[in-house]
Amino acid sequence: MKAVVLAGGSGSGLQAITGGKPKVLIKILGKPFLERVLLNLREAGVDKAVIVSDRPPALEDITYRLGRLMEFEVRNQVGREVVGAIMTAEDILAEGALLVYGDTLVPSEAYLLTFSHSVESGEPTILIVPNEDVRLYGAVLVDELGNVVSFQEKPQKSVEGAYAFGGIAMLNQKLVELLESTGSLEGAINRYVSDIGKVRTVLWSGVWVDLGYPVNVLEAMYYIMKDLKGSFIESGAEVSPKAIIEGPVYIDKGATIDHYAVVRGPAYIGRDSMVGSHTFIRPYTDIEDRVTVSSYDELVWSIISENATIGRASFLGYSIVGVGAIVEPGVITKLLASPGEEGIKAIKVMKGRKLYFKAGAVIAANSRVPSQTILEPGILYK
Repeated sequence: MKAVVLAGGSGSGLQAITGGKPKVLIKILGKPFLERVLLNLREAGVDKAVIVSDRPPALEDITYRLGRLMEFEVRNQVGREVVGAIMTAEDILAEGALLVYGDTLVPSEAYLLTFSHSVESGEPTILIVPNEDVRLYGAVLVDELGNVVSFQEKPQKSVEGAYAFGGIAMLNQKLVELLESTGSLEGAINRYVSDIGKVRTVLWSGVWVDLGYPVNVLEAMYYIMKDLKGSFIESGAEVSPKAIIEGPVYIDKGATIDHYAVVRGPAYIGRDSMVGSHTFIRPYTDIEDRVTVSSYDELVWSIISENATIGRASFLGYSIVGVGAIVEPGVITKLLASPGEEGIKAIKVMKGRKLYFKAGAVIAANSRVPSQTILEPGILYK
């Protein structure tokens, strides 16, 4: 079983927190997002992955670490946007490899379902998801048998009755040829449906997160942390006997937890990071490598990226702090959600047919938030 993984682009919605790095390298619980996608593919039975990227050298660490698990080929993207990335690996896709968007998190079952459905039917197959904004992911209209009627790659408005494209597909030789001649996934699928045959769909209603915007990073962290079992402290970490650790909490190598700090999981404390005295780390908090969290802070459902610093007596909730950012003492984020609210609905809720986000602040990479600043909900601080 082979897969083509599209891993290019920094993502306009995430550049503020990545500092320009590829968005698939955003770390959640110490692992780059792309690494989690590849591990799920391996669990599904994929033993070879062709990764298409506009910056192949940036992926070398991942392919090296996972090289004992599966075979990799990294190709430099030729051409622009998604169709250019797809055509970079057209030979492998025409042979029946699984097409995977590398910025989409799903369990291994979603890959297996798409692959097996296509093999059994002998037809191209795409994964579709309900209750997502089709303007962001592409609109797929299907008939009563689940066959594609039409596909819009970038609709300008909502499409009544449409599902969102889930970023996983099985193509065939003819569909790949149509991609080259039409220059778009939309054109290829619609031409195939009208002139050649059926494109089938698989409806997926399980965990599905597209890494498009900061709130999606928080959403992905939630689903990943839900799978943590028990607490684990790596060798070399220093945890004060006066600190309180309530699992599940993962404390990585070289981390320090000072006197009277409370870490209530699920939570992750990254390598060589420090949590100061009397600080309260609430559930669903991800502190990445080499982060300094000072004393008397409170963090809840937030991601603190590598090399960031949080000053004394600050409160951050449902927020993301970019790589290398500095939050000076006494900074407070206002919230639309309660710190004690459970479940993904704390940041993402559907009312009627409209999706609402309840989030704190996004603090850009390498920025500095002055002392005593009050950050309004949803603000991007540069």
